[in-house]
Amino acid sequence: MARFHLFTYFIREAIVNMTRSKVPNAIAIGMIAVSLSIFGIFLLIYINLNAVARRWSDSVQVIAYLDESITEDQRIELDARIREISAVENVRFVSSEEALEDFKTRLVGHEELLDGVADANPLPASFEIRLKTKYQNFASVQTVVDMLAQIPHLEDFQYGQTWLENLTIVINLLKFIGVFLGIFLFLTIIFIISNTIKLTLYSREEELNIMKFVGATETFIKGPFLAEGIMRGFLGATGSLVIIYLIYQLFLTVLHYSSSSLFMFLSLSFLSWSVMIGMLILGSFLGWCGSLFTLHKFLRTY
Repeated sequence: MARFHLFTYFIREAIVNMTRSKVPNAIAIGMIAVSLSIFGIFLLIYINLNAVARRWSDSVQVIAYLDESITEDQRIELDARIREISAVENVRFVSSEEALEDFKTRLVGHEELLDGVADANPLPASFEIRLKTKYQNFASVQTVVDMLAQIPHLEDFQYGQTWLENLTIVINLLKFIGVFLGIFLFLTIIFIISNTIKLTLYSREEELNIMKFVGATETFIKGPFLAEGIMRGFLGATGSLVIIYLIYQLFLTVLHYSSSSLFMFLSLSFLSWSVMIGMLILGSFLGWCGSLFTLHKFLRTY
């Protein structure tokens, strides 16, 4: 019961301290919110790009195009050789006629684009090769394609390699930038909270010295300031989530009106509940760190 009363005292004092200096606290919370928003936006982009890469992996297939001179017996032999590759789950042959019909269904409403190809079919026959789940990643797909390239009569391959390579580069770059940006922003937040707490400590220096003189424990003195730092960090993190959400909704609106097909393809999602709770915990922890650092220096000095 005594601990509960002590805890409520810390919270009550923290709220009083924060309301005494409304403007400095509002500025500090705003700066924390902006700092965490920058980190959160990077995190949001990284999560969505990873989701795009995962969706590609879940539906990955290799299309191997055949040369025009291939015979039926050679096609059957090719089918068998492809199935011998351990990573291959299924193989489907698509004739040039089937490829053209499929292409026509995708051009419904734009049939004029096919003018001039009615007599000559420009699309080659192909094998649609589906890989087993554990091989549905970029490195494994590339290995399978290298193996397929050794088989005669397979002329070209399509598996989204160019855009996926670029996407992988962007994801790795975001990860690299995110780590260093995160460290910088976290240190900035600790610095902001530390200096805000320092202002409060100096303004109440005489009161704190009296408390030490009459025998108040270090925990009793530190408690309200640690609670204040945690609250400031928590409020800053809450503000950052609001900012990130508003930017996310604005981006969805712009994307929707600029290119609806791109909007459907990307299928963007906001931060999950676990990530948002993690952001709140992170903000609170950084607030605690900033307060603890300043209190440790202050109490040692005075």
